[in-house]
Amino acid sequence: MDVREIAWQVLNQVCLEKEYANLALRKVKLQGADMAFVTQVVYGTLQHYRYVRYLWEGLVKSKPKSKIAVLLDMSVYQLMFLHTPTYAIIHEAVDLAKQVYQGRYAKLVNALLHQVERAPRALPQEETARLAIETSHPDWLLAMWKAQYGAEIMKQIAYHDIAEGKTWIRCNTLVNSLEELEAAMPGRLEKAPLPQAYAYLGKQLLQEPCFRNGGFAIGDLSSQMVAGYLDPKPHETILDVCSAPGGKACHMAALMENKGKIIACDLHAHRVKLIEEGAKRLHVSIIEAKVLDALQAQTYFSHTSFDRILCDVPCSGYGVLQGKSDIKYHMQSSDMDAIIKTQEAILESVWPLVKVHGVLVYSTCTLNKKENEKQIAAFLSRHPQFQLEKEQTIFPFIYNSDGFYMAKLCRIA
Repeated sequence: MDVREIAWQVLNQVCLEKEYANLALRKVKLQGADMAFVTQVVYGTLQHYRYVRYLWEGLVKSKPKSKIAVLLDMSVYQLMFLHTPTYAIIHEAVDLAKQVYQGRYAKLVNALLHQVERAPRALPQEETARLAIETSHPDWLLAMWKAQYGAEIMKQIAYHDIAEGKTWIRCNTLVNSLEELEAAMPGRLEKAPLPQAYAYLGKQLLQEPCFRNGGFAIGDLSSQMVAGYLDPKPHETILDVCSAPGGKACHMAALMENKGKIIACDLHAHRVKLIEEGAKRLHVSIIEAKVLDALQAQTYFSHTSFDRILCDVPCSGYGVLQGKSDIKYHMQSSDMDAIIKTQEAILESVWPLVKVHGVLVYSTCTLNKKENEKQIAAFLSRHPQFQLEKEQTIFPFIYNSDGFYMAKLCRIA
């Protein structure tokens, strides 16, 4: 089977069946350059979904069948963004079109792709409308960012989301020092503005010997800031209620010098297994992984039994659109409504478990004040037992990392 056909099949699974792109790609049995090509086409098409569809959709009177629409998206992406011969892209697309719907769209595909290649459709003149199509964001999302953060920040977030990202890692100080890690990976690490953090410049991250022996963890730079916000100390008892896959829990363990206790929870058993596997690879022994619904935390744990609690809650994910473009493809403005209620319920469930003078950190990987600052303000208005020590929004364009929000709450009564 040709690599473009495989990419088309994966995109159909993601776009039409709503499967996660990373899970769909895991089932592809390719290696090397072929796998790299399929991955690039899948993520690139999703990342630029609105722009590539805009280029061909205005040329047809009626929208073609769904699989043909995805094929056109994929093909236009290659025409506009990849250094592949035009004839190869169009010829393969026509051949693929002949495989479905009795081949009746083959001529249409051929004509549209030639037309897009010769004269791409002009973008709208109005600035925000142009930005939405150019960066493939929903109009409502840009409008929300503009209202909450201002036009300039909105623009920088949008352009960041279609730029090439960085791969971030954290030196695991339970296994090696920064100097030892740098010596083991010469020329492949770039120091980041955060202790223990590096951008990885190499090509074979998972094949690095230091990965196999637990010398480093893979984790976005912004995500690495959360453990520092919680500031756990050796011999403390910590609860991480939405922990999987466990990166923040393992980071906390390193800050605690692997002394004390971290209870790391997740709702699903297969994700709890990821916590256990990660802790084992990173030589962490103080994590106890549990299958637990965060909304039922008080039925499992006694009040005031934890020195610190991390609530890295489910969120809309508007801060991670660069790396998870399938979120951007499927998102709806109504999605956040149920999530906001879940976040509130988790906070209500866990706050009694914090010791007096203990710490509760709330974090999300989204850029939305309703889920972030306003959620915390509402919690504090209900619970004068807590005060806000600090809060921070990390915009993704600052470090070329994910967008994050963190709030550190101290229990005073």
